[in-house]
Amino acid sequence: MPRLLFAVIALLLFPAFHPPTRVQSAESSADSIPRLNNTAIRLSAKHNHPAAFQLLQRASAARPVDTVVYNKALVLGKMQRFAEADQLLQSVSGFHFAEANRGIYRCMQGDVPSGLTMLENSSAGKAQAGQLIYNRALAYYQLDRLPEAQRAIEEALRQRGTEPVYRLLKGDIFLKQGKHREALAVFRSLQGDPSMSRFLPIRIGNVMLGLKQYEEAAELFENYLLARDRVYHFSACYGLGNARYGLKQYARAVQAFRHAVLLEPQSSAAHLGLGHAFTSQRDYKNARESYETVLRLQPENKSAHLGMGVVAYRQGKYEESMEEFELAGDLFNPKDPTLADCFLNRGLARLAMGRNQPAMKDFFQVIQLDKRNAAAHAGVSEVYRKNDNFLQAIRYMDQAVHLAPNNDHLLTNKGNLYLKTGNMDEAYPMFVWALKYNPRNINALNGLGAVLVERDRIERAQAIYDSLITHGHHKSFLYNNRGIVRSYLALKLERAKDFNNSRQYYYRSLKDFERAASLDSSRKQYYNNRGNVYKNIKDFGNAIQSYQGHLDRTAINNMGVLYASNADGKASHYYLNLAIDLDSTNQIYHYNRYRLFKDYFNDSLNTREDRRQAGSLVLTNSISAKYSKDGYINIYLYDYDFDKLEFPGEHVFPIKPELPPPPAYRPLDELVQMDIRAEKANSRVSPSLHITSKKMPKPRRARIASETACPKIS
Repeated sequence: MPRLLFAVIALLLFPAFHPPTRVQSAESSADSIPRLNNTAIRLSAKHNHPAAFQLLQRASAARPVDTVVYNKALVLGKMQRFAEADQLLQSVSGFHFAEANRGIYRCMQGDVPSGLTMLENSSAGKAQAGQLIYNRALAYYQLDRLPEAQRAIEEALRQRGTEPVYRLLKGDIFLKQGKHREALAVFRSLQGDPSMSRFLPIRIGNVMLGLKQYEEAAELFENYLLARDRVYHFSACYGLGNARYGLKQYARAVQAFRHAVLLEPQSSAAHLGLGHAFTSQRDYKNARESYETVLRLQPENKSAHLGMGVVAYRQGKYEESMEEFELAGDLFNPKDPTLADCFLNRGLARLAMGRNQPAMKDFFQVIQLDKRNAAAHAGVSEVYRKNDNFLQAIRYMDQAVHLAPNNDHLLTNKGNLYLKTGNMDEAYPMFVWALKYNPRNINALNGLGAVLVERDRIERAQAIYDSLITHGHHKSFLYNNRGIVRSYLALKLERAKDFNNSRQYYYRSLKDFERAASLDSSRKQYYNNRGNVYKNIKDFGNAIQSYQGHLDRTAINNMGVLYASNADGKASHYYLNLAIDLDSTNQIYHYNRYRLFKDYFNDSLNTREDRRQAGSLVLTNSISAKYSKDGYINIYLYDYDFDKLEFPGEHVFPIKPELPPPPAYRPLDELVQMDIRAEKANSRVSPSLHITSKKMPKPRRARIASETACPKIS
């Protein structure tokens, strides 16, 4: 009951409130559109772009106005909704900056070519001309039209030379052009500007990389990483990796590049730097993984193909190596010294595949870039050797040995070249020095054994070959050369009248040649040498058959000796003349023909002074002359392998400093104000009502409900 009485009293004292009915909403008023527009401009100036956009949407809903549409497009641009902004600006192309801003929004969407066309077709007043030209310069920069970018930014600076962002872009253009000193001067001129403090450390660090001042670059990047700013954290890690790489601190470079990869796993540049650092450490497995990641992210990355070419060669994959080098294409810059190792590896890969002349070209290119590269000189020597130009081969091998005097492979190969030319006196010290640096070099031991035979230290040579074969080195050339040793031992024992042991050594010699043939049938020296043994034991049928097994000029000479020993002067004359026709510089061939004329055609010898002089060409104390059974000289063919050119290589790749993100485009985004007219007195639109709500007063509550008196109603 008391509650009911209270409700009745409230209804009597406070009648129901009925708000006034609006004839039309305020937003639909023509005079409210300017207010909404201008309020939106104020909100946008405070970076509250979503609220500004909402107000402009409300204004557009009331009545389409070009100014509102234009402003709405600019606000959309500030909100990075560039496609929508571009579309709106098409409908209000009459505005002075509409075309320019459309071009800027196109560039900001990534369509720089079409955006630049719009910018080039736009104009601006004196106040905005510099900003318009700046945007053109930035578009030229992104399209790598650097001379035009340079001219444009200079013009922008003439319009407004105090603008720091314009100077920042000028420095970036210099940096992209490789004009590092000019870029450094620009960046340092900005160091006093607080607004530039965030941008400069990374840029100056990259300039230092370009100037090869790696210590200074590393310090700049490390200082940035120690600071609190993290905007360019990836760039600092990547730059630090390049600085450490330039200092040849490859392990520390790997750490920095790994950090960069963790920050931006999709960065092909970071993975590429990591691959180069692994390659320089000769960690080819991890290097391959990094390069493969780069090529997944960026299949046309030529630098990754270049690195893969080096890795593939070092892993023995020569065909893959050549394919990768082909894909690297024009990266092989003949003027870049840092590419010397890449040219070398391509040359070695070509040499391994038998492409000798292209390999020679690569090796000469390395020598031009790095005259002290021992591997390149050795590579040239190898090509000359394969072309049978042994004098030139020795010349370049001598240069290689001079540059790397402790390399046992080079010393061994030089000794083998002297064996090829029959210069045993020069070959001997090469093998001795090679064995000093590597006592287990099989090819050096093999060469030393051949030289010892020619010096009539036959027993010592036999001990070397016996030891090598006993220790499991079952190579064709070792058996061939031991067969020669045993053949000379047989001749030596025969001269000492020890015919029993002599026959045993002839037999063992033939067995060695048979073993050599079974191990490697592609080597033909044993045919000639076996023919000499058969000739010495007077088995002329087998001797002729053996010589004919590989009838080269040496075997032809030995056939002439065989027929001379068998009293067939006419046949001997034919073969010896044929041998001289094939090699007119060989003194042994001329000596054997001299002996033939002396024994069978003495009258003819007396009429030819040149033929008489041939009798003094051969030293009578040579091993082949010393153990000749009939005064004629049989030639034995030693066999040997050249050491493979295995240089660990100092893998160095060009450092690619990062081009930092350029400054942002700067739209000509001055929002347009609208005039607000005074409201008419007879306006049919009711003004907006501001309703102040009032709280109903609480009734006074009596201490005892029964004491409340009911009001009197009249």
